[in-house]
Amino acid sequence: MKHSERFVTIINTAMLYCKWLIAILAVIICCSGIRVVNNYEVGVVLRFGKLVGDTREEQIHQPGLLLAFPYVIDEVVKVPVGRVQEVAVTTHASSADPAYADIQETGYLITGDENIIHIDATLKYRITDPVEYALYNSDPQKAINGIVSGVMTSCATSTGVDGLLTDEKDVYTQQVISRSQALMDQLEMGVTITEFEIRSIKPPEALSYHFNQVNAAYVEKETKIQQANQYREQVIPDARASADKLVSDAQVAQSEQLTIANDRVAEFYGLYEEYQRNQDVVWERVFREKVTAVLNKMGGKIVLPDGEGTPQVFLP
Repeated sequence: MKHSERFVTIINTAMLYCKWLIAILAVIICCSGIRVVNNYEVGVVLRFGKLVGDTREEQIHQPGLLLAFPYVIDEVVKVPVGRVQEVAVTTHASSADPAYADIQETGYLITGDENIIHIDATLKYRITDPVEYALYNSDPQKAINGIVSGVMTSCATSTGVDGLLTDEKDVYTQQVISRSQALMDQLEMGVTITEFEIRSIKPPEALSYHFNQVNAAYVEKETKIQQANQYREQVIPDARASADKLVSDAQVAQSEQLTIANDRVAEFYGLYEEYQRNQDVVWERVFREKVTAVLNKMGGKIVLPDGEGTPQVFLP
């Protein structure tokens, strides 16, 4: 009898603990539907795997307290829309020791002029459609990495290695961004690329010296061009100023010569009209004026006696 009473006591105690455990589990399950959506996040609710809400406004829950059914019914997916996401694209970068790396075992790109190169890049993006990002991509960052890696390979085939190392790097970057974004939009991934940064472009170790020589030559070329532009900016304004001064002086001299010539022409025509009216008087007057002018330049004097005598010239 005592054993049976003891067994009943144990059963009752176990049942009591089970009730408390069930109650605790029930409370936990009920509270599992309470979620806190942070300031940089939005929430998407899946009820038995199906998206809750008919419109984007109903489907996307803004930051704050989110009340949903317990976890066995509703699943709350938080999407960090307020943060810039970053993906390291190292598919085409060599991670092995350069001294012992086998090009067939490392990532690389083949350029348009059939050169091999390693590119290490970083992609930054924002989530613009949380529903597409959360539901249609099982591993968004892996998918983005694959898309960008493929686009990098495609764009490299239309660019020479010298261009990638020098002045065509920005063009290559823009091509990767535009083509990658087009593919992501086509696949409805719900992301927008904000930046694609090439962290390093390296040739294989065996060719690094020659590639460095190309870079040095490009830098020297750009330096020479900059110096030439500075010299041009300095010399051309001075030359233009000198040319403008010469033109201005010539125009002033032309104006002065034209004025003198016009005065002489007017004087000649006035004298000619007077000569036609009285030739002897004009001839004698002009003769006297010219002779006087010549003698004044000589510094001498002439005396004309009365009558028909011969004039006498006195020199100083």
